[in-house]
Amino acid sequence: MAMQLREYFERGQKEGWSLGAFNIDSLDIFKAVLMGAKNKKSPVIVEFSKGEIGYFGMKNVVDMVINGREDYQIPIFLNLDHGKKEEVMDAIDHPGFNMVHFDGSEHEYNENIEIAKKIVDTGHAKGLLVEGEIDNVAGQSVVHGEDLDIQAVKNTFTDPKKALEFVQKTRVDIFAPIFGNVHGTFPNQPDLDIALLSNIRQTMPNTFFSLHGSSGIPAEQVKEAIKVGKIVKVNINTELRQAYRDAMVEELGEEPAQYKVYEYSEDVVRAVAAVVENKIDVFGSADKI
Repeated sequence: MAMQLREYFERGQKEGWSLGAFNIDSLDIFKAVLMGAKNKKSPVIVEFSKGEIGYFGMKNVVDMVINGREDYQIPIFLNLDHGKKEEVMDAIDHPGFNMVHFDGSEHEYNENIEIAKKIVDTGHAKGLLVEGEIDNVAGQSVVHGEDLDIQAVKNTFTDPKKALEFVQKTRVDIFAPIFGNVHGTFPNQPDLDIALLSNIRQTMPNTFFSLHGSSGIPAEQVKEAIKVGKIVKVNINTELRQAYRDAMVEELGEEPAQYKVYEYSEDVVRAVAAVVENKIDVFGSADKI
């Protein structure tokens, strides 16, 4: 019987490696993620946020993953990323998701707890894992040209005691701590506060942790976070989009110009797949199938 997502998380937590969770916003990126994972013999999480769901359509997302499992013959798990209440409930109602991430960071703390509790009850009843967070991840999943306000980011760092209370009251399976991780890449990329992560881990020794906003973080810091925090899920988005855009610009700049998308998409897919394979090596999930 194929291993379930929880079993991979348990194994990764015990053995010191993490699954990559790759955001999908085009068919080429989808193919690249699955190609990279297959080449590395790695289980993989593909995830879709609100904008990506709006582009593909919820049913198409589920069908893509079902077809991908058949075509690539590797463990592919489906996650809704940074969903609000209505989006998360919609995903839970669509058979095919393995986990959902409820982002209640914009809610008042107690309201976040109450909504998360209802989502956990509904998700668990259908066999899904649920991720939650209490602090907003700064930035957007783009390449930023301006410097980041480092002090403002530090003000959003996760309080270990507050995080413990949130997990105990909601029973979320995965918690997303903030300890220097941001969405997107910045000229002055902040360092991860590994000491804070260690403190959070000691406070919650059994909870699964995720690392959001891993684009732009040096590989050694990501590895250290996985080791110290026993992180089981690392999200990656911006670096995929950047590789896709750079490869596409290069392809379209060549003469003679190609008019059939599929004739130049092969090189684009390979460029993104190379990023995926590198990340899988960093996360340590290669040869874990």
